[in-house]
Amino acid sequence: MVAALVFLAIAGATYFWLNNEPNWYVEENAVQSASHPLAGFWKEEGCNDAWGWAIGPVEPKIYYISFCGPGGCFKEGTYRPNTTLVDDPLYKIVDDNTILFKSNGDWSKHVRCSGR
Repeated sequence: MVAALVFLAIAGATYFWLNNEPNWYVEENAVQSASHPLAGFWKEEGCNDAWGWAIGPVEPKIYYISFCGPGGCFKEGTYRPNTTLVDDPLYKIVDDNTILFKSNGDWSKHVRCSGR
């Protein structure tokens, strides 16, 4: 878990250093709606971290998933491929406020939070 967090911090810092664009609109556009009920800002349980995942609308039934931290967000479609979430083998929808992400063969639990 610690190794994964260190990797995320380094990857995020490297991305933002090379990209120089904070892309805050990615987090701002990640808003739950009738057409995209799973949109929002997601973190590990407790919602205490200074980072998380913005899930937002791309087109009907398609979402982007972008990692956001203190330095900004990855541009939509660049952190993880756009997805339907539902019926995607890399995600399990537990309920309206809980999603499991599959990464490197392991599942991680994410809950809807108010924001970064």
